[in-house]
Amino acid sequence: MNGDRAAAARYTLEMLLEALGEKNSLIVFPEGTRGDGLQVGPFKSGIYHLWRERPDVQFVPVYLSNLNRILPKGEFLPVPVISRVTFGPPLRLEANESKESFLAQAYDALCALKDI
Repeated sequence: MNGDRAAAARYTLEMLLEALGEKNSLIVFPEGTRGDGLQVGPFKSGIYHLWRERPDVQFVPVYLSNLNRILPKGEFLPVPVISRVTFGPPLRLEANESKESFLAQAYDALCALKDI
């Protein structure tokens, strides 16, 4: 990662931590971009760094079905389509857990909600 990207990533993390504060929640899309809605894309490492800084915060996987149809890429207004939101049990960042382990755990937890 070059210096500009690393600085931008640190700044983004600082802004997220500030927004989270002590009593707020954040909605994070860990793929970093909108996919096709058919499969879950690989997670970016930002969620790991966020929860490494704030291990007291619960990470709750949430699967949004039909999101790609409700707000298709390039559109500005949502389309009235039936959707479903499925919440999974909270995950916690374990002491000394690696980035790869946490991202795999989070990814698996989200994918498990897809077919519920």
